[in-house]
Amino acid sequence: MYVPDSTESGIRAPNPGDFQGVVNAEMLLLDNPELSRQALETVGIQRAFPGLPDDEDSVWKAVVWLQDATTIELITGSYVVKVAVKHKDPIIAAELTNALTGAFLDRRRDLYAATERSTLLTRLGAAVSQAAEIENEISKLLGGVDPQFFVADLENASQDQANLERLMRQSRTNLAALEARQELYSKRLGVEDLMLATNIAIEEEEARIDYIERSMVENRKKVENLSSVMPKLRPLIELQQQQADRIANLKLRLRDSQAYAENEEGNVRVIEDAVPPLESSTASKKVQLAIVAIVSLLAGISVAGLVSILRSSEPGGTGSEGLDNQQKNGTVHTGRHPVFEHLQSQNRQFGVNLQNRTR
Repeated sequence: MYVPDSTESGIRAPNPGDFQGVVNAEMLLLDNPELSRQALETVGIQRAFPGLPDDEDSVWKAVVWLQDATTIELITGSYVVKVAVKHKDPIIAAELTNALTGAFLDRRRDLYAATERSTLLTRLGAAVSQAAEIENEISKLLGGVDPQFFVADLENASQDQANLERLMRQSRTNLAALEARQELYSKRLGVEDLMLATNIAIEEEEARIDYIERSMVENRKKVENLSSVMPKLRPLIELQQQQADRIANLKLRLRDSQAYAENEEGNVRVIEDAVPPLESSTASKKVQLAIVAIVSLLAGISVAGLVSILRSSEPGGTGSEGLDNQQKNGTVHTGRHPVFEHLQSQNRQFGVNLQNRTR
C-alpha cells in the first residue's frame, strides 16, 4: 500500500494511526473464498486440477484446496503484503497468484469506487437538504437578516449599553460638582458672572443626562429583543456550522473516491507480478529416488565398516584358530566379552614373566 502524490491525484494521505488497520482489512479481503474461485475460473479449474468433476461441490473443494495452498503474509516493518500459491506446476502457480491479485484489485475497485461513491452521493444530498432546512428556520426567525449581522448587532448593542452607563456615571459626577459650585457661589457677592456660567453648565449637563437616559432605555430594549432571540438562534447557528463541516467532508471524500475510480489501483498496487521459479522448490521423483539410493548405500557401507572394526578388536581372531590360541595361552572362556578375556590373559602372562625374572 502506498500514498500517491496529492498534487497530481488529489488523494489525501490516510491517518498513520489507522493505516495498520487498513492493511489488515486488505489482507482479510484477499482471503475471500469468492476471490479464490474467481482466480480458479480465470486460470481454468480443469487446468489447475485436472480430472475434477464438473459440479458445484467439486468447485468449492477446489476453492478450499487453493486457499490451503495460498499464503498471505505482511512483510515486517512495511505495508507490503506477500501472496504465494503452491502448485505442482510452477506456471499454473504463478498464474493463480496473478489471477488472485487481479480479482482482489477488481473487487476492491468495486467496493471503494462504485459502492462508496453511491453512498457518499446519497449522504451528501441528505446533508445539503438538512442545511437548507436549517437556513430557512434561521431566515424565519431573523426576518431575513443574516445571522452574522444579527450576532454582530447584539455585540455592538451590548457594548453601547456599557458605554452609555459609563457616560451616565461621568455626567452625574459632573452635575454634582456643578451643583456644589453653584451653592458656593450663591453665598458670595460679586460672582454673578461665575454663577451664571455655572447655571448654564448645570442645564447642559442635565440635558446630557436626559439624553443618555433615553438612549439607555432604547438600547436596553434593543438588547433585550436581540437577547430573547439568541437562545433559539444559537443552536441553529451551531447546527448550520456542523452541517457545513459535514458537507465539506463528504465533498472531500467524494473527490477522493472519484480519484480512486480514475486510478486503476488507488492506493494499492502490485509491486511485482508472480513468475514461475527458475528451479522447482521440490526435487523430481527420479532425483528423490537417486538420493535415497545414495543414502542407503552410504548407510550400508557405514554398517559394514563398523562390524569389521568390532571383529578386528576381538582377541585371537575368530573361529577354530582363535580357540587353539586361547587353549595354548591357558585362557578359559567365561562367556564374558572378548576384550575382558584378553585383558585377563595379558595379566596372567605378565605374572609368569615376573616370576621368571625373580628366579
